[in-house]
Amino acid sequence: MQRGWFEQVPPNGFQNRPKTLGSNNNPRGLDTPEPAIEIETTPEHRNLVQGDPTCADWVRRTDDPGVMALRKRLKEHNGIPNLELVDPQDVDRAVELFYRDGFVAVANALTGPRLEALQTATSRVVDEILAVDPDGSMGGGAGGLPHRYSFGSTSASRHRLHDRAWVDVIDMETTTPILTAIFGSPNYIVGGGGGDVALPGAIEYQGLHADNIWAEPHDPAGHITTRDMPVPVVTINFPMVDLDWENGPIRQVPGTQRSTERIPTLTDEPQWMKHSTVCPAPAGTAVFRDNRAWHGGTPNLSDEVRAFPNVEYFAPWFRSEGVNRCMPFREWQRLGEHGKRICRYVVCDPGEPVIGAGFTHPRARDREAFVQNQLASLGPDAEVNWRTRR
Repeated sequence: MQRGWFEQVPPNGFQNRPKTLGSNNNPRGLDTPEPAIEIETTPEHRNLVQGDPTCADWVRRTDDPGVMALRKRLKEHNGIPNLELVDPQDVDRAVELFYRDGFVAVANALTGPRLEALQTATSRVVDEILAVDPDGSMGGGAGGLPHRYSFGSTSASRHRLHDRAWVDVIDMETTTPILTAIFGSPNYIVGGGGGDVALPGAIEYQGLHADNIWAEPHDPAGHITTRDMPVPVVTINFPMVDLDWENGPIRQVPGTQRSTERIPTLTDEPQWMKHSTVCPAPAGTAVFRDNRAWHGGTPNLSDEVRAFPNVEYFAPWFRSEGVNRCMPFREWQRLGEHGKRICRYVVCDPGEPVIGAGFTHPRARDREAFVQNQLASLGPDAEVNWRTRR
């Protein structure tokens, strides 16, 4: 099965993408309205569907002149200068860098059988996606670009916590102490798990954005925004391959987690930001991210799939309607006491199925049809229970 560089797929996927949708800032978060054109993207990223104008005239081929020029530039400039990779045992330094930059890369956080299991799981999901989108044209995730997908949103359950490989990285000795120190408490909770993947030939940049899985707090006095608060959500991503200048490492703009400046569009973004990528970093690195910090996907010009699964953690004081019951009770039982406690809002009751689990598709209407059919087969009581508690 071919896994990328589908040259028949035009840049940005749609010729009728809007030229602009205004700002990359998105305080409406999950309440963002549907775009005027049908594009598969996560709700909080519907403001990014304009695509990447830089490559609008390129062909998705390794020998396209635009691709060749981009590869040359990335080889010379891509990567955060002197990127510091922290050891999992250096909790204080990890927290210091996280507070300073809005992210921190912790090497060797995921190793051995756990890493291998998650690599196998993400590879399987990619195969499931390509089985229904064989040329990578539907895309999805932040901005709905082709050759890119969200592991979470392509699951009809909206998350991947029905998969043991994701569950097994929730509470680890290499990440839990750092999370506890960042939040200043062990009483944070798991909000979900997914991540993203960029196929080879993902020539577009994603627009810089923040992962606003919330709407701004109602403050009639106008004194407080989410940027004024302690970190509400920490997402840990784990690269399944060694991140380098070529294979689409995430870009993070240091120190933007509290910024109230307007997030630049791709047209306005300076080159140094486009090159501000978390690389080089070995597979299994834990990239802790403050969801408010500006970040975005970058072109994968390599021949390998760049998978970046994640788990999302909410501060003790934070909640979001994006949380739903997506973990089987049998998987929850395998966790330690801390893992069980932080997963209490995502675990199903004993014997209760995870609605949507096992069905992967990049098109929302196909996922919704699967869920409707599953609920119908379970009876009206099960549907009412699911809709009132999700």
